[in-house]
Amino acid sequence: MSSVEDRVAGLANSLLNISDRSALDSDVGDLGVNSVDAIAFLKAVNGEFGTNISADQAAGFKTLRALINHLS
Repeated sequence: MSSVEDRVAGLANSLLNISDRSALDSDVGDLGVNSVDAIAFLKAVNGEFGTNISADQAAGFKTLRALINHLS
């Protein structure tokens, strides 16, 4: 498990109520995340990692694992 994975999983847990690590490989659309929470999560990720991932870019990440791979 990478530090990036731990950090993304922590944000997913606190902001999206996703605590099961297997959900990192699930399609984001299947996780029941609404658009307001998704934007809050994206802002938190950008703050945590010093990135500037746009909502359009984020839509291309079908799983949280894909986001983790992008950040690694």
